[in-house]
Amino acid sequence: LKNKGSAVRFCLWPPTMENKIILPIFLNPYKIEDLTRIGNSNDGGYIVSKRDIFDSKYLISLGISFDYSFEKEFLKNNSKINIYTFDGSVGFRYFRKNCKYRIKKFLINPNKKNLRRALVRIKFFLDFCIFFKLNLSNKIKHSEKFVSSNKTIFEDFESSYGYKPEFIELKDIFSGNLNNVFLSIDIEGGEYDLLDEICGYSDKIIALNIEFHDVNKNLDKIKKFINNCNLLLIHTHINNFGPISDGIPTVLELSFSRKLQKINVQNYQLADYLPIVLDQKNNENGID
Repeated sequence: LKNKGSAVRFCLWPPTMENKIILPIFLNPYKIEDLTRIGNSNDGGYIVSKRDIFDSKYLISLGISFDYSFEKEFLKNNSKINIYTFDGSVGFRYFRKNCKYRIKKFLINPNKKNLRRALVRIKFFLDFCIFFKLNLSNKIKHSEKFVSSNKTIFEDFESSYGYKPEFIELKDIFSGNLNNVFLSIDIEGGEYDLLDEICGYSDKIIALNIEFHDVNKNLDKIKKFINNCNLLLIHTHINNFGPISDGIPTVLELSFSRKLQKINVQNYQLADYLPIVLDQKNNENGID
């Protein structure tokens, strides 16, 4: 990354014209020294501030699918954390229906492929139960609901999943006496509907990691969010599962922190280069 006034340049080494990516300067993060990476290797892990992990009282994750390695490792680093996760596409309703379907398919056609698929889904279900239901502290809770006020985008959900989707709004999640919240968001494009609300709750949010989709079409919205929200950008990561469109990555993972607001921001510098040593390709086998 080279700071060139109005743009930020990301390039592989050695640089060539083919692998340079130019991003607007507002995506240049502040440089801080306590960054760490938690979660699965490659996809599923995020780069965040260590101090934000320790200072958080709540971890709220929107959109976990089958990967909650970030939440597991967060708990290892902060045993006092309360974890609330939300995802309408995964949970006990989903697993009951899907496991029943996989077992039935194996019984009808008992081959290795169907047996393997059934066993994989049962293992997912058991792991899910152990983490979310068998924790002794009762501080880890999953809600099988989508965090969205736009229900039209889920019109085909019931025909695909076999049950009706349920919803909850961000204001309902934050309606309790929450503070020092670490917010994690990966909801496949639905993040844009929540940006104004997130800014409104920024006094309760200690840190945020959020995956932005269709970045090339929504740069203005992302810029407005960065400028208006009381959180400072501390890391920018290009998700290589998304293609490059006109020199702009279509998927970005951004990490934010509130702690810098307590200190004179003038004492901090913008990052000199990206990616950093902690970064990993989301798609291990994909082009970097």
